[in-house]
Amino acid sequence: MSEVLLSVIVPVYNAAATLEKCAASVLGQAPEAAELILVDDGSADSSPALCDELAAKDSRVRVIHQKNGGASAARNAGLAAATGRYVQFVDADDWVNPGLYDAALPPLEAGADVCFFGVDTLLGEVKETLPSGRMDSLASLAGNFAYYLVDTGLFAALYNKIFRRAALDGVRFDEALKVNEDLLFCLSALEHCGPAYFIPAAYYVCDNRAEGSLSRRLRTDLLDAEEYTRPAVAAFLARFGASEEETRQVLLKRQGGVAAAQCAMLLGRKGALPFGECRRLFARLLAPAHCRDAVADWVQRCYTGPARLVYGACVRLRLAGALALVRTLRAGG
Repeated sequence: MSEVLLSVIVPVYNAAATLEKCAASVLGQAPEAAELILVDDGSADSSPALCDELAAKDSRVRVIHQKNGGASAARNAGLAAATGRYVQFVDADDWVNPGLYDAALPPLEAGADVCFFGVDTLLGEVKETLPSGRMDSLASLAGNFAYYLVDTGLFAALYNKIFRRAALDGVRFDEALKVNEDLLFCLSALEHCGPAYFIPAAYYVCDNRAEGSLSRRLRTDLLDAEEYTRPAVAAFLARFGASEEETRQVLLKRQGGVAAAQCAMLLGRKGALPFGECRRLFARLLAPAHCRDAVADWVQRCYTGPARLVYGACVRLRLAGALALVRTLRAGG
């Protein structure tokens, strides 16, 4: 093969049910000068053999087999092996819509360091609104960073971008993190990017229906992850010209959103969680006034009737023990 134009990296872990559809969506439209890197991360199902079968059928497919280390380790392995001028990350249970590479590669070839595009999900959330066309710098979006970082997560998501590989030099995933690792990677990568190109059309489909997705399983580390990544968010905002007041507002809004997300998981997801730990989590997420306001807004949006009244009162009065008791009784924790 001549010079590789595009490297598409797919971490694969027990993905036999979805991998063929994912790979076909890439290979069916990718240029001949492309490589699809399948990183089998110690799968226990038939995924390893399926990866090898796909490689035998299409010379553009490369396979890496490694011991299980998590999605970040798999993506790092794919990055180390990638030779393409541009790099895209795709999850094995997702797929890309036809026309992506015809739309995204020309602006990259014309000098953009990163190309953004829209995303569809299968749970029907409200779609984000993207600008259209080229920007010489993301600094052009100063004043609207809350929308891109907090309201939609467009800057934080991994799957809605294709990067120039040179912009990823030295940028890797933090393999110690289990949440927000995509955020840290994207912020670091975007800080290395100059011109950006935006395509409003949805060219990526994210299947977020599975019980294993972040929104559908219990996690108790969201507050820790927000605190850990807060300096990186602040540095990103400073890099692209946000004012001190905008930076403060973005950080407060993000902290409040994470508090609401953690509360939603505690109240909505089953799973064993000691009462004392649950109470401490509720107390922590309700401590700052702006977080209480964000959680109260979430309660108003998501509940009706007696539940809205009870949860709303518990939030306003910071009754962490009462919320923990409700969670324990409802979730079997």
